[in-house]
Amino acid sequence: MALDLLDGRSSVASALSMVRRRPLPFPPEPLRTAVIQLTRNRLAAADRHEGRRGLWLTALDRLGLGFDS
Repeated sequence: MALDLLDGRSSVASALSMVRRRPLPFPPEPLRTAVIQLTRNRLAAADRHEGRRGLWLTALDRLGLGFDS
């Protein structure tokens, strides 16, 4: 896929939307650290409460950033 993009050739893999779109940028470091800590805390709380997810994890799920493994 990377070689197809470099050569300018069209292929099934290089036509995927995840290849053509730019990724969402990560937030600046202080905000990123706070969000990661909040998410880790909420995941631990969900584990303690038999998997019941709170508002934060539900919002992440709706944005497609869920941790439902």
